[in-house]
Parts: sequence; C-alpha cells; structure tokens
Amino acid sequence: METTNVIEFQRARNFSQKMSVTFDFLRQNFKSFAKSMLFIAGPPVILSSIFIGDIFNRFMGFSVASQNRFGSSNPEELQNYFSSSTFWLQILGIVLFAWIGGVITIATTYGYMRVYSEKRTSSIEVSEVWAQVRRTFWMHFGTLTLYVIVMIVLFVILAIPLGLIMGAASFISPFLTIFGVLAFYLFAFVLSINMSLVFIIRESEHIGFFDGLSRLFYLVKNKMWSTAGIGFINTLIQSTVSFIFFLPWYISFIVSMLHQAKGEVYEEPGGVMAAVNSLFLILYFVCNTLLYSLPLVALAFQYYNLVELKESKGLMSSIETFGQSTAQPQNDEHY
Repeated sequence: METTNVIEFQRARNFSQKMSVTFDFLRQNFKSFAKSMLFIAGPPVILSSIFIGDIFNRFMGFSVASQNRFGSSNPEELQNYFSSSTFWLQILGIVLFAWIGGVITIATTYGYMRVYSEKRTSSIEVSEVWAQVRRTFWMHFGTLTLYVIVMIVLFVILAIPLGLIMGAASFISPFLTIFGVLAFYLFAFVLSINMSLVFIIRESEHIGFFDGLSRLFYLVKNKMWSTAGIGFINTLIQSTVSFIFFLPWYISFIVSMLHQAKGEVYEEPGGVMAAVNSLFLILYFVCNTLLYSLPLVALAFQYYNLVELKESKGLMSSIETFGQSTAQPQNDEHY
C-alpha cells in the first residue's frame, strides 16, 4: 500500500522551503508526471523539434560548406532555400506545433497538480491528466495568447521612453546607455516572470484573463522580487539541465563536420550521421520544452504561498475540517 507523504499546496513557505517543495514534488511524482508530460505534451513538441532540427541542420550545412577552405561558397543555394515554400511551411509547422506544445506543457503541469491535490497520491494515470488537459486547453491557449500580446504592448510602451532617455544619456556617457539597457532587460524579466502567475491563477480560480491580472497584481504586491527570484533560479536550473541534452548533438555535429573524404571538398554528412544529428537535436528541444515544468511548478507553489500569506485559505480550511495543522503562517516568511 502506498505510504507517500502528501504535499500540501496551500501553505506559507519561505524561499528555501519553496525550492525544496518544488523538487520534493517532482521527485515524488517523477514517474507518473514524466509519463504524462511525455505522452501528452510530447507529440506536438516532437513535431516542432523535427522542423527546427531540419532547418538548423540545413543552415549549419550551408554555413560550414561556405566557410570550408576546400569548398566553394554558393549563396544562391541558401537564398533559394530561404525563399522556397518548403522553408516557409517548416516555419509554419514550428510556430504551430511549438505554440500548441507550450500550451499543453502548461495545461499538463497544472492539470497534474490538480489531480494530485484531489487524489492526494502520486499514483496518477495519464488518462486522468489528459481529462484535465482537454478541459483547460482552450483556457490556457487564450491565456498564452493574451499573455504574449500584453507583454509585447508593455515592452513597446516601456521601450519608447527608455529610447528617449538613452538617447539623452548617450551624450553624457556611454556607460549610462549600457546601464539603461541592462535595467530595461532586468525589469522586463521581472515583469514577465510575475505575469506568468496568471496561468496558475486561472487554473486554480477559474476566472477570466483580465480578472486574473487584477488578482495577480494584488498577490504580487510587495512580492515582485521574490516571485522573480524563484522563477529565475528554477529557469536557470532548467536551462542548465537542458544544455546537458544539447552536448550530444554538439559533439555529433562537430564529428560529422570533421569527417572529410580524403581531405578534399566538403561533403555533407551521410544519411546515418544526419539522422543521428537530427535525433540528438530533437532530444534537446523536447527535453528543453518539457523541463519548463520545473519553473511552472515553482511558480505554482509561490502562488499558493502568496494566497496563504494574504488570505490564510489553508489555515481556514484546516480549521473548518478540524485538521491538526492550525499554525499561523511562519514568522520567518520574508519572501
């Protein structure tokens, strides 16, 4: 019989506790969660990765061939490829399947967390998560679309006065311009991470997008930097782990580029080597996308932490159900 300690979502946690519970959740649910992510979010991500891999391999082949001192540059061939219907169909495939893959990654992550919260066990079937994904797919699709639109609008609004300020600052010192650019990117990152809470807010509270934004601003008031911090660290971990899966492709690609027939004119890799390169590149893009569940889970625990700090929903629920855990939010919560 399963004796897994159930993780309570609705709790106030300090920074280290939020990091710990994120990895505890993923470790506890690794098998069923990874299976759900692979079977549900995997297919569109794989299709998008196939298109990306083909374009990338073609482009690198053209680039290496043109730079090889034994070969001859043929810019017309590259230009013909970029203007061909094949290239634009590949771009369309990348955008379409990457967008769907991103939506399903979000829906699968939060759908799994919902099932876990309801069943209070890590023994979760893919079909149960899939039922949640089907129910919330269009909500997350609309949320992601509006999220991107809002972020673009905000960046444009911020960029206009920044451009004027930087133009004036450049007459004083170029260092002020560099500082302004760094400040802009820092603020944009903090804003984008905080805005990402809208996904878990809509998932948990079943409200509209703009109501979700209003709710978000209420929750992150005085907590913007802690939210950005938890998002930044887990995104950094996700990127670092993803890079490990990039190394096999990089090594394979270098080996294939160094493989020359008798040291003469550059030859494209053979069919087997090209297939291996594509396989490694697909593996990287799939792992990179699916590992985005790490910051998504971390931001979910940040959301529950903020709700508990401001509204004590977990405490009130424990009192109403005569639970044993009736402690107030921890005094060491400074994040």
